[in-house]
Amino acid sequence: MKLFAISDIHGATKPIEKAATLIREADWVVIAGDITSARTRAEAADVIACVEQYSTRILAVHGNWDRLEVKDFLEEKGYSLHGKGQVRDGIGFFGLGGSSPTPIHTASEYTEEEIALILQTGYQQVQDASQTVMISHVPPRGVRDRSFIFGLRGGSHSVKAFLEVNPVTLCLCGHIHEAAGIERFCDTLVANSGSFKKGHYLAIEIGQELVVKRGRVDHK
Repeated sequence: MKLFAISDIHGATKPIEKAATLIREADWVVIAGDITSARTRAEAADVIACVEQYSTRILAVHGNWDRLEVKDFLEEKGYSLHGKGQVRDGIGFFGLGGSSPTPIHTASEYTEEEIALILQTGYQQVQDASQTVMISHVPPRGVRDRSFIFGLRGGSHSVKAFLEVNPVTLCLCGHIHEAAGIERFCDTLVANSGSFKKGHYLAIEIGQELVVKRGRVDHK
């Protein structure tokens, strides 16, 4: 299975157009939140419509910047994995939108207790799959989550705790743009795709081996 994974689009459709071939070639497009800049359903609809020109095989969660109306829109389209699990071609996908609390009180934030419940609810639906993929806007605490703001960590304690005790093959995340990269944590490969508004994406192949590569398209 080939995935084209992005996060932190923030309303930018030009990079989507530049990535048209990559999107068409992927089996699934993964969107790990922060779809909008203006935070609205209308803007999310415009961004998703741009992706749909090239593929309607989309798995997504909303980000902390996106209002709950964006989550509702993704659910209506059948793309949302927030608190849900789906098995696709034998691989289990489950998701978490929004983020843990931030200092600036963004649009969609959840307590650590809520995050733990959301993750467990989705995971229960896919835990018997041979391989599992978590799509989480927020990274695990201490893994691909260091920000430019005094080096503070922006990840979730509950996401970290979940990965410590549950076998997850791959965690695809975003949220902290400057923490883009790939890092092993326990049994999970954690991959922060960075800001797609600036062209950053991940190309993933899931088979007998897991291959995750970083890439960048022209974003202007």
